[in-house]
Formats: sequence, C-alpha cells, structure tokens
Amino acid sequence: MRSRNSLIKASTFGVLLVPAFAFAQGTSSQDPMSHLGIKGSYNEYSSDSDISQIDDSKERMPTIGAFYNFGNKLTSQSGFIYQAGIEANYGEKDDNEVREARGEIDLGLRAPLDNNFSADFIVGAGYDWSRFEPDAGDGLETRVTNESPFAKLGLGLNHHGQTVTTRFEAGTRYSMGGETKFRVEDVGSETLDMQDKANPYAELTLLWNNRENAMPISASLYYERTNYELEDAEQLTANTKLESDEVGLKLGMMF
Repeated sequence: MRSRNSLIKASTFGVLLVPAFAFAQGTSSQDPMSHLGIKGSYNEYSSDSDISQIDDSKERMPTIGAFYNFGNKLTSQSGFIYQAGIEANYGEKDDNEVREARGEIDLGLRAPLDNNFSADFIVGAGYDWSRFEPDAGDGLETRVTNESPFAKLGLGLNHHGQTVTTRFEAGTRYSMGGETKFRVEDVGSETLDMQDKANPYAELTLLWNNRENAMPISASLYYERTNYELEDAEQLTANTKLESDEVGLKLGMMF
C-alpha cells in the first residue's frame, strides 16, 4: 500500500510539472536539451545462497523513481551524439526493500539511412549502486550492497517523423571491478569483489512535439537484467548470488 501511495504522489507531481514548462520557446529540435521525468517498474529479484539461515527465493517488487539527463541523444538527426544522466529507484514490499542509483554518460555517432531513418553506435560508462534488504525470516536482518563501475556498448535505430520520433536502443552494460558488502545480523559482514558481468538492456522511446517552439514529452518502455555474483565463495557469503529483472515505464519532458 505504501508503494502504491508513493507512486500516486509521484505521478501527480509529474503531471503538475507539465504546465510549468508548457510555454518553453525558441529551442531548436536538434539542440541538446534537459530531460526530466518519473519512472515506475516491476522487478523480480532472485537470490541463491548456501547460507543455511537464508532460503533461496524470488521476490517481486514494484519500484518508483526519477531521472534527469542532458544531451542531444533524442533530438539530433545526424552526427555526434551524447547524453549524461542520473536516476534513482526505491521499492518496498512486505519486509523487503531495494534502493538503486545510477550515473551514466553516452557518446556516439548517428548516421542517416534515408530521409526518416538513422542508426546509432554508442559507447558509454557509468556507475551503479544498489542496496537490497530481503526478508530472510525469523527476524534475521540481511543487507546486500553492490557498487560497480561499468562500460556500455549499444546500437540504436531512429525514425524521425514530423511530430513523433521513435527510437529503439539495445546493448549491454559490462560491470567491472565491482564489490559487494554482505551483512547478516548476528553473523557478521564482509566486503568481496564481484565477478565482471554483462548485463543486457533494451529501451523503446516515443518523443512527441520534437520541433521548434514546442514542449517535447516522452514515454519509454525498458528492460534491464543485472547479475550480481561474487568472485570468491567464502564461508560467510557461501556462493550467494542475486539477479534482477526489471521492466519499467518512463514519462518525461524536455526543456
């Protein structure tokens, strides 16, 4: 119920923001722009551990969040493209909680295929942080905190219409040099290195009113998979693994 109320409040806030920017003027459709919005997602967290007190489980959890980025990735029709952004999520269900944050920068080239289509080649880098607090049962407090820099490689396809731009991007974020702090109440805590992992993603975006003297608004449907696995199997962590599948919707405006 708390997550549902938070989602309603966040959605209302997003709707109220629209009139505040509705009179933006004088922006070229290919200029870099700020992109601000809210997001909601459905997440499935699968945990696997040899720790006797913790059962292997799957937890399904809704999350809400916000994002902001700046660049010409959604507006340019050809040439050099870039985007830098941040985002954060929070979810709570029963006695399970998750917090996530990400900072990311993309650089790429956009090549026209014909008058309406173009293709992108994108490289990027960023940093992921997450904290998962599952209900381990019997009042046992468990906390898994993950931090990881990543490299990114993606391909995009764009259709530039008169009033609507449609963009699809797919690729992978490759986590490198990450670490996990695993804490179990009355047992102890330990910080260990994570294995380098490829984490696939895909996103479909519709951008309306991408023209001069208009307020562009966007909607995106996305999917991400994130794999957390430790480099070593120590006694405390005992082959503990966590996997996240996230499907979500973003609603935003550009100014």
